[in-house]
Amino acid sequence: MMRDTLITRLQPDTVAGYLDDDTGTLLIACIRKDRDFHTNLNRLGEVASLLRENGITIGYVLDDMLPYFSDRFGIAGTPTYLMIRSGIILGTLLGRTTVPALVRFIREMESEYRPCAVTANPGNPSAAPVRADKKG
Repeated sequence: MMRDTLITRLQPDTVAGYLDDDTGTLLIACIRKDRDFHTNLNRLGEVASLLRENGITIGYVLDDMLPYFSDRFGIAGTPTYLMIRSGIILGTLLGRTTVPALVRFIREMESEYRPCAVTANPGNPSAAPVRADKKG
């Protein structure tokens, strides 16, 4: 995937690197090249434009990659949207959706799974560390 484009088709020879390496958060749309193809692609483009500053890589796979995604992630139908980090699914959105719903899905997954610092518990040094983003 090239970082200078908003969305890119994932190819068989590069997909494993994006799924398994720590390349950050990846949104993958599993879509078919059918009558809804351009609508789905335009929707991804709108989402990519809205979230350009978030650092999320947005890609899509077509029919030729669906068996791989079905075997690896249990994709049963299209369109399916996957939020992935280091080969782990953070969330799945199934079926047709709108741009606002897709943006909301991405933001929810980002906020739920954002990395956080772990620090020593200053009130009780012998206690377990606390997450820096937790209060009290």
